[in-house]
Amino acid sequence: MASAVHSNLAAHVLLRVWLFGLSVHLLATSQAVQSKSLEDIGLVTTVKALSEVMYREMKQTGGCYKLLNATGPVGSQGDPDYNLDIDAPLVHASDLQQPLQRDVAVLLPVKQSVAFMQQLQGSPEMQQHIKGLLFDDTDPPASYSTVGPFPGGPEYAPYNAPSYVWNKAAGANSYPFASSWFPMPVFLLTPELAADAQQRAAYNAKQDPTRKQYHARMKLAMAAATSANSADCISQGTCKPLGGYSVWAALPPLPAAAAAAGAAGDDGRPIILVVAQMDSIDMFHDSVQGADGPLSGLVSMLTALHALHSSFTNSSSSSSSYSKRIVFMALAGEPWGYMGSRRLLWEAASGSNSTAGLNMSLVEQVIEVGQGGRLTASPAANAPLKLYAHSQQGPGFGNSSSMLAALQAAAQGEASSAKADVLAASPSNPGIPPSSLMSFLRVKPSIQGLVLAEFDDGFINPYFGSRFDNGSTVNADGIASVAAVLAAAVHRLAGGEPAALKVNMTELQQVAASYAACIIMPTPGFACPTAAAIMAPDYTVSTGSATRSYAPRNYIGVLQYMPEVQAPLGKSNLARFVWNLMAFDSSDGAFGQACDHWKRRCQEGQVCAGWRSSSDEELMGRCVNATVRYVPSYSTRVSCESCSDYYTAKWQLTDVAEQWSQQYSWPDDPLWAESDWPVGVPDLQLYLHEAEAVEVALLVSGLLVTVAVGVASLAAKAAFHRHH
Repeated sequence: MASAVHSNLAAHVLLRVWLFGLSVHLLATSQAVQSKSLEDIGLVTTVKALSEVMYREMKQTGGCYKLLNATGPVGSQGDPDYNLDIDAPLVHASDLQQPLQRDVAVLLPVKQSVAFMQQLQGSPEMQQHIKGLLFDDTDPPASYSTVGPFPGGPEYAPYNAPSYVWNKAAGANSYPFASSWFPMPVFLLTPELAADAQQRAAYNAKQDPTRKQYHARMKLAMAAATSANSADCISQGTCKPLGGYSVWAALPPLPAAAAAAGAAGDDGRPIILVVAQMDSIDMFHDSVQGADGPLSGLVSMLTALHALHSSFTNSSSSSSSYSKRIVFMALAGEPWGYMGSRRLLWEAASGSNSTAGLNMSLVEQVIEVGQGGRLTASPAANAPLKLYAHSQQGPGFGNSSSMLAALQAAAQGEASSAKADVLAASPSNPGIPPSSLMSFLRVKPSIQGLVLAEFDDGFINPYFGSRFDNGSTVNADGIASVAAVLAAAVHRLAGGEPAALKVNMTELQQVAASYAACIIMPTPGFACPTAAAIMAPDYTVSTGSATRSYAPRNYIGVLQYMPEVQAPLGKSNLARFVWNLMAFDSSDGAFGQACDHWKRRCQEGQVCAGWRSSSDEELMGRCVNATVRYVPSYSTRVSCESCSDYYTAKWQLTDVAEQWSQQYSWPDDPLWAESDWPVGVPDLQLYLHEAEAVEVALLVSGLLVTVAVGVASLAAKAAFHRHH
């Protein structure tokens, strides 16, 4: 018993000595922590709280992930070995001293990023020593874009003007971040972490580099680390193709018998396509916004469909009286080589069920709803908003003058309360701006086509193609004005009586604002009342927090697998939101039986709209008379084997669309894919790294204390045995 007491006493002494040494070390550390005041440090009472003071971490978000296309990689990656971190002292870009003598992680304010990247790309020395880039968006510039002057690429245009600048934000003071490869891991800091990193970098700037420094420890391992291009990684199974789902709906709906046939599925009516895009682009996919470009156009299109439905509901007329069919279409993947429109046109040409009834030979007119979120009244009193109609001039292209006339008449007539003028775009423009209309004109040049937008000879949006194109930059009333003019114009073009359409601007402004709150704003996002009434939105949960986020994710993402195409499973929040809105607003307003998409299916010619759950009758959908379809959006150069199951799906290369692509002189399909990555990636940690001499001294002192306590324990034992 006495021996045990002495052993416990020795262990207790050892523990007290070790804790004393640790407390001295932590006290020295705490004095250097810049993210907490001394008062805060004094309140630290637990190991967890102390860790939060000493370390700052960002998990599973903020990475500039590795993408690949047919020609090479884009984005960034860390050490390919998940178990190995990249570690370097933190240095503010303004404090870099040339030539670099050591490895560093650079804190890069976004205002300095363009000049810095131009310098980095031309400096092998910087590429060798800069081990990571941490972007700080605290103070955004007045203009910023991550894409080039001709978004999407001039090779897709029906004219030859490769040097024309549509995206004015991509002038001399710009850099194509979204299409660049970085030879080091790149992160976008949260506002809180950016503020903390600024303090830590400032501390480092005052210290001798040989002394203790704040470091960045970065983990951004990518499974496709060694792949040269997307064809390689798809063959190796280390990446997935970018992809999602487009949505279209017909007004009036297709005849039930035609829909059941699943073939051409039309009644011979000419078709007017109303098109908008669904997603945007940025080098940081977790932060893609696209509020003005393109989501303002999507909101305008959905609001216009609502205006038509509302007018029919409150009158004796209906869309069945139209001499033409209006097809509303939301396209996914357009920033990636016009992937959505290209895939849809291929699906239509190959007789896919997802495009049954969408007979391209019947498509006569296309109106694309472009950027319109920055429309505001002129400083002059009561001056109208200005909308510009862009058309493709020249022999072989359809004459869209009747469409322009309809828009102008609508703006002055039944949509006059929108207080908007529609003007023809400048004849000095080379042609239509970057748009999905380019794809339709490639396949059928005789189509009469217009792009309706807020700009004339170039984008007025200073943040096009960047994370700064957010909800604070758009005007919902302007979006509603576009919707009013659009609804009245397509009503006229479809053969409707102008006087039969009632435009209620107050209602449309409320509808546009409610849709924008869901699609554009991070809060409430898809927790908005409109979404909650028609779908069960997915959500994300931040690491270390129980808070759910329903913020829109306006990057297209990847297709892991492809369950039943016309069911909601595997579809994004945005795709399901658009599908359900279109289903209700393109229907005749009559609700049928309760339904779901698997067991209690609707009869032919109907769809199950508003389904949220099968566990409660009140949460089930309702059968409505509508034609609304999902269309897969992904590269025409890949196909999927056993794709209905997540665990068996296998993507592979194919040339099945090659002949069709050559027939219409499509540019080479870029075949965009995104690398897989392991769980726990990305991970960024800022921490205090002691000087090497201090670490060695701590190790030696720890060993000496251990030896001393061991000797003391043995001596105590020996003394005890001598006395007993």
